[in-house]
Amino acid sequence: MSFHRKLVLFSSCLAAAALALFQTGCGQFKAQGRTVVVKLSPDVKLRLVYVEQLKMFVGKYEVSNAEFRCFRPQHSSGAHEGLNLNDASQPAVNVSWNDAHAFCDWLNRNHSATPAGKLKFRLPKVREWETYATCGTGSEYPWGAWPPPKRFNYFGRENRSPGGQMLDHNDGHRVSAPVRKSGENDWGLYGVGGNVWEWCEDKDAEMPAMNVLKGASWADSMPLFLSTSRNSAYEPAYKYVNLGFRVVADPAEGEPVSSPKPAKTSGE
Repeated sequence: MSFHRKLVLFSSCLAAAALALFQTGCGQFKAQGRTVVVKLSPDVKLRLVYVEQLKMFVGKYEVSNAEFRCFRPQHSSGAHEGLNLNDASQPAVNVSWNDAHAFCDWLNRNHSATPAGKLKFRLPKVREWETYATCGTGSEYPWGAWPPPKRFNYFGRENRSPGGQMLDHNDGHRVSAPVRKSGENDWGLYGVGGNVWEWCEDKDAEMPAMNVLKGASWADSMPLFLSTSRNSAYEPAYKYVNLGFRVVADPAEGEPVSSPKPAKTSGE
């Protein structure tokens, strides 16, 4: 057999082995950067991205009004100073930590069987949030160094309020942006910087009666609040116009992670 044919045969064997590992979800081929789609209704789908560093799935977007209303059909996110927050594509706000937790429980009762195997849905822990928001870099901001790029939705020149502090950019959204237009990080996750504050599972270390929120919102502009290390905290029943959430999911114990569809590089 010629050297060229041996090389081709060896390459084919390597490719076959890699494919076998990928199809069984073994080794280093565990769906890194890939998505699973959970069908909540005939028209509404929840998308999650697998993050190898955390061995878990992370919501590609903040939970939208459309998704939350699959659980609670009468939910209204309301309005702020006459500006609508209730479009199906906008993030669900005016939801408490209790509401977000109940949504996760509903997912586990009704949608735990997914194309990636059985999943257990929950809210993220603070350290998990900081990891996926910064793509594992631990940077001060989700995008890296100051200033923020325009794709992240904070309080900027699009707002016509006289006085007050605002960022020197226009992101085009005076309140919350549709979740698919809320700014993407390098791991394909949207809205981890701005749009709405996101409830986490953790209690605040200094105020144990309160739960932590991360990520700032469309109403924030101060660098301190935009920092990934910044924690905000409220009582679990508290609701407001710029507080929402995202879900994460762990593979059920003993469940292998299969091979969901490849993630797209822009909002799908």
